[in-house]
Amino acid sequence: MWRFDLAGQKEAETLFAGDPGNNQRPMWWQGRLYFISDRSGSHNLWTARADGSDARQLTRHKEWDVRAAALGDGKIIYQLGADLHVLDLAQNSDQQLKIGLVSDFDQQRTRQIRSPLDNLSNVQLSSKDERIVLTARGRVSIAGTGSQRRVEIAIPEGARARDAVFSHDDKWVYAIVDTTGENEIWKFAADGSGHGEQLTKDGNNHRWALYPSPDGKWLAHTDKLGRFWLLNLATKANAVIDDAGKSGVDQHDGVVWASDSRNLATVRAGSDEQRDQIGLYNLEAQRLVFVTSDRFNSDSPVFSPDGKWLYFLSARNFQLANGAPWGDRNMGPVFDKRTGIFALALQPGNRFPFKPDDELSKAAAKPAESPEEKAAEKAVEKAAEKAAEKAPAKTAKPGQPPIVYEGLAQRLFEVPLAAGNYRKLAVDDKRLYFLERESDGKSALKTLSIGRNGPQPEVFAPNVRDYDLSSDMKRVYYRTQAGNSPGDMLIVDTGAKQPNDVSKAKVKVDDWALISNPRLEWKQMFGDAWRMHRDFLYDAKMRGVDWNAVRAKYSPLVERVTDRAELNDLLGMMVSEVGALHSQVRPGDIRKPAPEGNPAGLGAVLSRVPDGYRVDHIYRAEPELPSELGPLAQPDVNVAEGDIITSVNGKSVLEVRDIADLLLNQAERQVLLQVKPVKGPERSVIVTPVPLMKQAALRYSDWEQGRARQVDAASKGRIGYLHLRAMGPRDIASFARDFYANINRDGLIIDVRRNQGGNIDSWIIEKLLRKAWAFWASPVSKPSTNMQSTFRGHLVVLVDELTYSDGETFAAGVKALKLGPLVGKRTAGAGVWLSDRNGLADNGMVRAAENGQFGMDGQWLIEGVGVVPDVEVENPPHATFKGQDRQLEVAIDLLQKKLKEQPVPPLRPQQIPALNAGQPAAVAPSAVAPVSGSWR
Repeated sequence: MWRFDLAGQKEAETLFAGDPGNNQRPMWWQGRLYFISDRSGSHNLWTARADGSDARQLTRHKEWDVRAAALGDGKIIYQLGADLHVLDLAQNSDQQLKIGLVSDFDQQRTRQIRSPLDNLSNVQLSSKDERIVLTARGRVSIAGTGSQRRVEIAIPEGARARDAVFSHDDKWVYAIVDTTGENEIWKFAADGSGHGEQLTKDGNNHRWALYPSPDGKWLAHTDKLGRFWLLNLATKANAVIDDAGKSGVDQHDGVVWASDSRNLATVRAGSDEQRDQIGLYNLEAQRLVFVTSDRFNSDSPVFSPDGKWLYFLSARNFQLANGAPWGDRNMGPVFDKRTGIFALALQPGNRFPFKPDDELSKAAAKPAESPEEKAAEKAVEKAAEKAAEKAPAKTAKPGQPPIVYEGLAQRLFEVPLAAGNYRKLAVDDKRLYFLERESDGKSALKTLSIGRNGPQPEVFAPNVRDYDLSSDMKRVYYRTQAGNSPGDMLIVDTGAKQPNDVSKAKVKVDDWALISNPRLEWKQMFGDAWRMHRDFLYDAKMRGVDWNAVRAKYSPLVERVTDRAELNDLLGMMVSEVGALHSQVRPGDIRKPAPEGNPAGLGAVLSRVPDGYRVDHIYRAEPELPSELGPLAQPDVNVAEGDIITSVNGKSVLEVRDIADLLLNQAERQVLLQVKPVKGPERSVIVTPVPLMKQAALRYSDWEQGRARQVDAASKGRIGYLHLRAMGPRDIASFARDFYANINRDGLIIDVRRNQGGNIDSWIIEKLLRKAWAFWASPVSKPSTNMQSTFRGHLVVLVDELTYSDGETFAAGVKALKLGPLVGKRTAGAGVWLSDRNGLADNGMVRAAENGQFGMDGQWLIEGVGVVPDVEVENPPHATFKGQDRQLEVAIDLLQKKLKEQPVPPLRPQQIPALNAGQPAAVAPSAVAPVSGSWR
């Protein structure tokens, strides 16, 4: 908290120096300061003199924090839990307000959700019909093609269902439901009748997914503790068959059954290497055997229909895409398209289906069939299929051969297909199916015929987000990629390609609408958030907090919630009990006001003057990236600071409330400006305003450009500067652009103040760790270091109170590895990382911090304490308001001093001695004569 005298020009002064508490929400009344402070252990109201002395505590609440205080007429109103209190300063009395709201509370009304697919979380294709079961917003529905009716599954009211799947015969639907307050497995009639049956009663952790066996006897399922369960559907016995949590794994992936239900395959890390391996579990032997090693990641296992092969994907291809370590901004080797398709022979002696015929396997040649013979044969096959469908099954199919585990891992084959960016493998009796990510980032569903004649992949359907293959191998469901919308859902026949006409293949789901009771939904989401925080938080002991008591404390307040935003406020208070900085709340289904137009900007600071709007400052951007420039910074616009805009599209700017009114809804459209220059006649210009998000980005860019120019001018070009706004894909691109542009400077300032976090710290630190140990030179070229693209200068990193998450991890790494000093203020203290796998039914989330960070000595890092700079520097409020950046100035001073003490030595090769005619060449003592075949 700071105090500033408006009448004077002195800098603001800090109050309560040395107080470790958080002081906020300053209010002024009759010569005294009133504020909120947590110095007593919880947030309460305090008062002090103007200079910070005589601090006294006014309220002494312990169970709830004082929030949102406001002062007027000698009274302070504040929030305490879900209530409002008024503190009368004159009477020194504190009373809870008894408020009766007169409202229809329309956001509590039962309403219709017209687009449940916006909350779609799971889809599975039926085994035998053109139907899919969908899970969205905690509800389950079955939809099909054509005129089939859509079925609503009878999920109990006020409960959330997750990951619904069909039973083996499509007569039932299994789902994870939280009716009891825990995640239990339920069974529902697939025709929508009845009320469902609870199958388990042992839920004590988040369950991930369900996997019914083909014979209908078993239901495999997994949970957040890394346990793999097998539920006997006849006896309801539920047993753990693999406890991966003991190996540090919290989730099994890719669980699939063999068609005879005697074996299943799963994917998880099986060693300390933590690479995904494929394990096979045999029900009779009750044993999990890993059939791939921890040398490469392997996933997406599928059994062939005949039980002879296990196909899977594995990232084993390492073909260099960028050739060599030289070149501008070469950040290291790039290995694209790493994934291939492999197969394990489940019995010895199986001939690989893709192996070309040879003289020992090739059958006797048959005369070619005539077209008439082919047509007749096809007609017979169709008639036989129809007869088989009508006739009752009389004889069981012959059993599949048992898996021979001995030597299984060595019976490995690779499908003859070039490696690619593949995922989600499936197989029928004729071909493989898989998704491949294309160069544009979209995925195509492709097929590869199983054959010995060198088959080539074919595109089954383009632009596919997800797909599923029916267990009878006759149908394929797929969903198209369509931006943020759910996309189209289609069910088509299997084959090399989808049919040409898919007009009748679209699943009829447009009519799906849900009836939502918000009050019941809010209760469910409260319980879900509480439960997932228990199951996902990085400390199983909840930091010593009695989590059941926390639920008992906050659950009565759910009854008082009147809209979704209030629920978020309640959830935020609840999870704050464990003090994890990443426990943020993502809003969910909050009602938004109808848009009243889209604001636009000109990429400049404008102020109203008698003649119009003066251009006080044009935001600067990277000058060599024209696409980054703002509307008024474009070189052909020729508008300068000091010019005055008098009209927009022919309308005077002085006849409206603000020039912003004339720019409303004009983003990305041509706009005519009348401009009065500082010198010269008034003229017309065409500009294209930008949306408000771009306007904000331009303002940020102007701040960055100002710092870079300040550093360049102060150091006369010897010191470089780059700023990282966050630690995501755009920021590693920004780092590549700016770091290598400064690679040969003697000093570098990396600014991570206000950095919003991400996950790229290790990429950046790796580049900073590179050390030059030699260099190349020729008579006509500049020296070039080995290692290439190495920064040889001195480094300073700027941090502040708003450096957050991965920005802090980067700062901590720089400090631990002694890459350079940190300058600024202690960082925010959000050091526990997370996966965001705990979404709520309406796409909201109460983020749960999952993975704590520790130094190599095992000591706690960052969370709750932040990263302390080596040189603490405050940016004072008044000086900062006027444009000064004291932290940056100190960083420049530190580097300039360092460069005087330890100048960066230039790269100067020694003079090469001349050879003396007639004498043998001398060999330097350190040289080693190469031998034949040696590396150089």
